[in-house]
Amino acid sequence: MRRLLLTRLHQVSPMGQQACESNLERALLELGAGQWELTSVEVTSWRNRASGAVRVPLGPLWSSPFAATRAVGRLVYPRHDLCHRLDLRCPPGRREVITVQDLPGLHFDDEGVVPRSSVASLRRARAVIAVSRFTASELERIGVRDVRVIPNGLDPRYADTAPASQATLERIGVDGPFVLHAAGATRRKNLEGLAAAWALVRRERPDLSLLLAGPPHPRRDALFADLGGTKIVGRLEPVEVAALMRVAAAVVVPSVYEGFGLPALEGMALGTPVVAAARGALPEVCGDAALLVEPDGAALAEGLLQVVGDAALAARLREAGPRRAASFSWTRVARETLAVYDEALG
Repeated sequence: MRRLLLTRLHQVSPMGQQACESNLERALLELGAGQWELTSVEVTSWRNRASGAVRVPLGPLWSSPFAATRAVGRLVYPRHDLCHRLDLRCPPGRREVITVQDLPGLHFDDEGVVPRSSVASLRRARAVIAVSRFTASELERIGVRDVRVIPNGLDPRYADTAPASQATLERIGVDGPFVLHAAGATRRKNLEGLAAAWALVRRERPDLSLLLAGPPHPRRDALFADLGGTKIVGRLEPVEVAALMRVAAAVVVPSVYEGFGLPALEGMALGTPVVAAARGALPEVCGDAALLVEPDGAALAEGLLQVVGDAALAARLREAGPRRAASFSWTRVARETLAVYDEALG
């Protein structure tokens, strides 16, 4: 069997990208059994004592030239025939395939660093995979050509999630219909636009509530603390978010930049109407199975009011969403990825 190395960045609070990486690994193990011997390595900073992770000086590496980062990768990684790097912030390996989810650090100063060696590393890779045509266009902007587009998948079990119980809703303080936003709070998530929209929505529908799920962040607190009908519920486990999505009146994704847009896909899979910004990869992920609007407060408010007030529109989206989401399969992703591996090794 050929030896495959999967490398990814260790995260204290895993979010959407880490869920995608875990699902890809699982699907590769199933389809590649008997052909590939897979080793998965998590990379973390020198000061992090996370069990099982490979510790390297990440900070200095992110500002180092390609030759230095490659030397570290060769030193710390186990022997392999092909390395599939799932995060550019990990040191390069030998004979690489690289998957890129997005490049927000090119546009937003609160999204972390894009390593100095990224362009050189991407140009030397045997293959580069983007999870959307939008991300492929971002790579082309920095001079990376011949990018393969393989969209992320969605675990089919996601659609079987049971709805949140009345007891759960009462525990978190929800009484009546609600809209759910589940994401981080960096600038690209456009919480400012959502806050402006919610002030308008509440004038028309004071019975509606807005639930905000995600890691604690002062931006979210400052924007929504004094807005009526809002409830900040903090970071929830994926199954808890899915259960809330199942009973929400709508899922809102107001982001101005998404390399894929997993919350939109999850909402559609659960048959919940999705209102999403017509930006980044959201239009190509959602298709006509979500209501796409401009990311400003007025347009977001109008979209939300349409979805919760127009029964025919809501019914169309509830029917179209699961059908659209069903085409995003991790089995398909793994099959197409294994074909890339074969090409990379000639």
